[in-house]
Amino acid sequence: MKKIYSALLALLLLASFPALAQKGMYFGVAGTFQNVWITSQNNYGMIFMDYQKTFGAAGNLTVGYDFNNHVGIKIEVGYGQFGQKYTDHLGDSALSRQVKLNYLEIPIMFKYTSGGAVARFYFAVGPQINMLLSATQTYTMNGAAYDTIRTTVSGVKFNVSNESIKERWSSMDVMARLDLGVDITLVKHLILEVGLKMGYGLMDLNSTDYRIKDHDGNINPSHNVFGGLSVGLTYHL
Repeated sequence: MKKIYSALLALLLLASFPALAQKGMYFGVAGTFQNVWITSQNNYGMIFMDYQKTFGAAGNLTVGYDFNNHVGIKIEVGYGQFGQKYTDHLGDSALSRQVKLNYLEIPIMFKYTSGGAVARFYFAVGPQINMLLSATQTYTMNGAAYDTIRTTVSGVKFNVSNESIKERWSSMDVMARLDLGVDITLVKHLILEVGLKMGYGLMDLNSTDYRIKDHDGNINPSHNVFGGLSVGLTYHL
C-alpha cells in the first residue's frame, strides 16, 4: 500500500512541475463522437415534429504551432456527420423523418494550455467552416414515403419526402467552436488529447428558396448545434 501511495505522490508531483518550454509545429489525428441537433426545424410549413436524440461521428487531421508554452494555433481538416431525427403522429398514422448532413470541416482554433509536465489542461476557441458534401433524408408515414407536395419561395412545387435534398440546404455553414480538455504526455513528443468539443452554427442552414414560412406564419432560421467527446494523438516536432 505504501508503494502505491508513493507512486501516486510521485505522479502528482511530476504533474505539478512546470513544463519544459514547448515551441514549434505538431501534427495529429482525432475522432469525435457527437450529439447533433438542428434548431428550428424546417418542415416546409407543416406542423413541427418531435425531436429525437441524434448522434454522429467526426474525424480530422490537425496541423498546429505552439508559439510558447501556453499559446498556439491549430488548423483541422476533417469530416463531420450532422442532422436530426424526428417522429410524430398524424391521426392514427406514424411519421418518421431523419435528415443527414455531411460536411467537410475546417476549424481554425486559438489554443491556450496550462499545467505540468505530464498533464496540461487546455481550451481552444475559433471559427469552424463547414462545406456541405451531401444531404439526404428518410421521410415516411407508416413506413412508406410521405409523398406530400409543397411550394418553394419562388413557386416551384416539390415532394417533401425526396431522399436527395442537397438543394434545400446552404452550401456553407460557419460555426462558433469551443474545445475543453487535457493533453497527456505519453512519451517524448507524443501526446494524447482528450476533450469536449462544442459548436453552434451562426448561419441559416436553409437555402434561400426553402426558407418557407412555418405553420405559425414565421420564418425561423435553422442552425447546426453539436457537442461531443474527442480523442486524438499529436506528435510534436
